[in-house]
Amino acid sequence: MIKFNRGLILLLLVVGPRLILGQDVHVQRGLDLFRQQQFEAARQEFTEARKVQPRNAVIENLLGITDSKLNRITEADSHYKEAIHLDPKLPAPHKNLGFNYLTAGNYALAEHELNIALSLNQHDPFIHYYLASLYLATSRDQEAVKQLDPARSLLLNDPDNEFLMAKACLNSNHPVEGIALIEAMEARSQLSVDQTYEMAVLLDKVHLFTEATRRFQTVVAARPGLWEYKYDLAIAWLNANRADKAILVLEPLAIEQPENASVFSLLGSAYEAANQLPQALDAYQKAVSADPQNPDRYLDYTRLLMDLDRNDEATRIVEEGIQGAQDAYALDIRLGVLQMKKGKYDDARTSFNHAIELHPQILIGYIALAKTYMQQGRNAEAFDTLTGAREKLPQDATLEYYYGLVALRLGRNAEALLALKNAERLGPDVVGPHYQLGQLYFQTDQLKDAQREFERVVVLAPEYSNARYQLSRIYARLGDTEKSHQMALDTARLMQEQRQKAIALQRERLGDFRAPTSTSVTSQ
Repeated sequence: MIKFNRGLILLLLVVGPRLILGQDVHVQRGLDLFRQQQFEAARQEFTEARKVQPRNAVIENLLGITDSKLNRITEADSHYKEAIHLDPKLPAPHKNLGFNYLTAGNYALAEHELNIALSLNQHDPFIHYYLASLYLATSRDQEAVKQLDPARSLLLNDPDNEFLMAKACLNSNHPVEGIALIEAMEARSQLSVDQTYEMAVLLDKVHLFTEATRRFQTVVAARPGLWEYKYDLAIAWLNANRADKAILVLEPLAIEQPENASVFSLLGSAYEAANQLPQALDAYQKAVSADPQNPDRYLDYTRLLMDLDRNDEATRIVEEGIQGAQDAYALDIRLGVLQMKKGKYDDARTSFNHAIELHPQILIGYIALAKTYMQQGRNAEAFDTLTGAREKLPQDATLEYYYGLVALRLGRNAEALLALKNAERLGPDVVGPHYQLGQLYFQTDQLKDAQREFERVVVLAPEYSNARYQLSRIYARLGDTEKSHQMALDTARLMQEQRQKAIALQRERLGDFRAPTSTSVTSQ
């Protein structure tokens, strides 16, 4: 339920020209008493005024306002409803009734009355403010932000709603407005440390990383004894692509927290992002030592080892992890992958089957097991593996895709077609099923269907040169020589770009020039 300061809300008792009414003495006395906060006496005067003018909507509205100040909400609402009955075009009773509904949490009724009030008076900032408060309370961020400008003067006096409005701006892709509100509140020292932290997390979430790090730094400065805030600051620096800044935070934190595996894991990530790979491996190793039952620590460590082609070390560490981890599923999968890289398919199958025994409800073990057979050309056994998985597990795009691939290899085109269509339905934005369906349609001369699938691949993955090549062939067969020629050119360009990237990566792996300098060469 929304809480408002009624003293603020009812401070401006402006009732306009309608109240002149021959300068009614009871009304004037009532207003004077109201301003002096003598609400009971003011109510008596307004009651006397109503006896003189029993059908005056403005007086009914004044009685409603006074009863609201006396916390007689039921009576106030009756007066507002009577005022609306007497003069439906008077905006104030709709606004005040909507306000009472709003404070009671009756949002649908409040919105109805406030929208009527707004249609009668677009320029009343209180109506916009109440609507903004309603939308903020009901998590309707886009609608709340539309009320920001006309309600701004009142939001400045309501830090709680101003804070919520700043969040709404960030959540609804209005970062400039959101940051402006945050900075204004910071300038007035209206944000608590907890609110600053909450805002930092949200800024990071919406990828305003520089703004996020500023707020995390503020929180760290306010609470220097809590390591978690330093950890979060480091995450924000990493998200901002400032691994160097993250390392400066994490290195002393790792000394403060020598048994904290999460700190070492994050430090390893920071070193890796900064291309300080020996330091990264050291940090990952310390994370494993600090938390030997957590499989994620071994996965981080061995992933980098595998990237560096240090597969024997990775295998040894994974095997150690399988012995000590609480749940070895992911490590069994990692061990199987390492064994496949060495061509040890029987050992890999043992690892994958062990993973399946641990968690038969998880798909990846079955896919990995099928791949061991596929790489050896044992497609019938791969097909049986995936058939068994389909009988046990819910429908899944990846499972249907691999089942379709193996069915194609076995010449079971009808089953492949159904499976690939299922994969496409379950994962419409995944490239693989579209490409394989395109191939299947092309092979069976269903050129329009093949064209549709390959064109979808190009939309999802513009760099997929094979799809462009297939399209160039289809366009040629359909007689569209211009499109065919353009697609062939695009294919050649993409293949050249990919070749250059591969060469560049190879050069990077080979390292710097190694020839001796001219000063070190002995003259012949």
